[in-house]
Amino acid sequence: MFVFYLYAGILLGILIIVHEVGHFLAARAARVTVERFSIGFGPKILAVRRGETEYALSAFPLGGYVKMAGMEPAGEEGGPPGPNTFLGKPIGVRALIVAAGPATNLVWAIILYIAVIWAAGIPVIGEEAVVGYIYEGSPAESAGLAIEDRIVSVEGNAVDTWDGVRELIASGDAADGIALVVERGEVPEVVEILVDVTPDPETGAITIGIGPYIAPVLGDIKRGSPAERAGLATGDRVLRIGDAETRTWYQFEEIVSGSAGQELEVVWERDGRVERGAVVVEETMEAVSATEVRPVGTIGALAPLTMRKVGFGEALTTGFGLSITNVRLVWEFFLGLARGRVSADMLGGPIRVVQLASESAAWGASYFFAFMAFLSLNLFVINAFPLPILDGGHLLLLALEKVRGRGLTERQLLVWQQIGLIFFVGLLAFLLVRDAISLA
Repeated sequence: MFVFYLYAGILLGILIIVHEVGHFLAARAARVTVERFSIGFGPKILAVRRGETEYALSAFPLGGYVKMAGMEPAGEEGGPPGPNTFLGKPIGVRALIVAAGPATNLVWAIILYIAVIWAAGIPVIGEEAVVGYIYEGSPAESAGLAIEDRIVSVEGNAVDTWDGVRELIASGDAADGIALVVERGEVPEVVEILVDVTPDPETGAITIGIGPYIAPVLGDIKRGSPAERAGLATGDRVLRIGDAETRTWYQFEEIVSGSAGQELEVVWERDGRVERGAVVVEETMEAVSATEVRPVGTIGALAPLTMRKVGFGEALTTGFGLSITNVRLVWEFFLGLARGRVSADMLGGPIRVVQLASESAAWGASYFFAFMAFLSLNLFVINAFPLPILDGGHLLLLALEKVRGRGLTERQLLVWQQIGLIFFVGLLAFLLVRDAISLA
C-alpha cells in the first residue's frame, strides 16, 4: 500500500513543482519579490528560507502556490504598490507571470513525450499485410474477406506491409470498388476480391472495415496482475483460453473482456513447450463511447508491440505532435463534459489519479512517465479555464482590468476567490465520494 501512494506522491509532487517553478522563474525574471514558494496548502510542515524567499512543504498536497509581494490590493492607506511587487508591474508582465505556470506544464509534457519516445521507440502493431480483424457489417465482410488472408496487392499495386495496405485503400478510387488479391490457406490460394465501398460523407475517407493481424502473443505484463500470478510472461503465445482456441489477439482480448470475475483455463506455448494454468479475470472500467463507460475483464497483459527505435529528430517531432494532439483531445473532452456530450463517469478525482499513477508504474517506467506527461497536459488545459482560483481566472481579471482601466477592489477580489473556493471544494468532495464508491 505504501508503494501505491509513493508513485502517486512522486508524480503529483513533480507536476506541482513544475507548475509552481514556472510562476517562480517568471516572477524572478520580472524582478518581483517572491515571499514564499509552497508545495501544498495549509499549515507548514517544513520550511527553509533562502534570501528573500521561504520554501515550504505544507500539510495538504493538492497543489501549491507562489506568494509574491503585493499580490493583494492595498487598502486606502496602503499607498501605491512598490516596483518589486506583483501589482507594481504592467498588466502584460503580470499576465506572463500567471501564464508561466500552465505553460511550464505544457513544456514539461512535451519534454517527457520526447524522452519516452527517444528511449523506448515508437510502437508498431501488425507490420505484415495480413488481416486479423473484420468489423461486423463492413464492406470487407460482405465481400468475403477472411481472417488470416494475406493481402498481396491493392488496386494492382503490390504490397507487403499493413501501412501499405491502409495507404493504398485510403487513396483508392471507390467508384468501381477496391480490388484486392489475397493469399489464403496453408497452401496459399490466390483469391481476387472486389470490395464495394462508399467514402465517408463527412471526411471523404475510404475504409473497408479491417484490422491488422496481431498474433495471440503476450506483450508487457503488469506487475502483480492476474496474468503474472498465473505464471504468464511476455512472449508467451496463447493457444487456448477458456473453451476457445485463439488464432488472433482480438479473439483472446474479446474472451477476456467478456469474462470479468471468472476463472479461465489458459494454455500457452513458451520456448516450444506447452503449459497451462488458471487465471482469474479482474474487472475494470472501459470507455466504449464519449458518453458511456462499461465494466470489462482484464488480466493485465497488453498486445505484443514492436518498438521501432528512432533518432532524436524524429522523437522531437513525434513528441511535439503527440502533445498537440493530446491537448486537443483533452480540450474536446472537457468541452463535451460541459455540453453534456461526455459522461461524468469518465472524470476521475484524486483517488482515481492515485490509482492510475500506481497502475502506470506497475506497467513500467515508460508508461509511468507517459501518464505523467498526459496528466501535465490536463493541468495545462484545466488551468486555462477562466474560473476563480485557476490561472485562467486570474488572466480573465487582468483582461477586465485592461478594459476597465482598474482592477477589482479588495472586497470584490475576496468574493471572487470565495466563489472559486466553494465551487472547487464542492467539486473535490463530489469526485472523492464518486471515486470511493467506484472502488468499494
